[in-house]
Amino acid sequence: MGKDFAVRAFQLARQYGNPGDKLFINDYNLEYSLAKCDGLIDYVKYIESKGATVDGIGTQMHININSDTTKIRQMFQKLAASGKLIKVSELDIRVNTKTPSLDDLAKQAAMYKYVMDAYAKYIPKAQQFGVTIWGISDHPDEHIYWLPDDAPNLWDANYRRKHAYKGAADGLAGKDV
Repeated sequence: MGKDFAVRAFQLARQYGNPGDKLFINDYNLEYSLAKCDGLIDYVKYIESKGATVDGIGTQMHININSDTTKIRQMFQKLAASGKLIKVSELDIRVNTKTPSLDDLAKQAAMYKYVMDAYAKYIPKAQQFGVTIWGISDHPDEHIYWLPDDAPNLWDANYRRKHAYKGAADGLAGKDV
């Protein structure tokens, strides 16, 4: 089916799904490759030119404490310009070690806050569909298959809130909570 596979998938989902379902296309690394982000937006236009409807775009943001905030901002701006609903479908922020220092944890908290702030700032309210945090804690049992040697989540391995929790909460609230 080539690139028309998604056209058919959206048509079938619309035909057999519930009338109020919101259908999203979803991809990863859109903040690392703005060309990929542009390509996904163009693909949505292509899908719709073939008669299917895409309600939203999801971005999987598996980033780290050193990710390029300029590219994150630009990604959100590009996604907002699509006019579609926008969802951060997966968000985790690696610290690049399973035993982070206080400095690493502070950087992680700052990056969680930045992502939440940028989402709220650059995605208009009417297009905001939410943010899903990928993972719960840094407990090793939760990282057997995903980032086993890292600490990317809001709770530590003992299920205590990390600084990242406050960073995410502050970003969501738009203020220091």
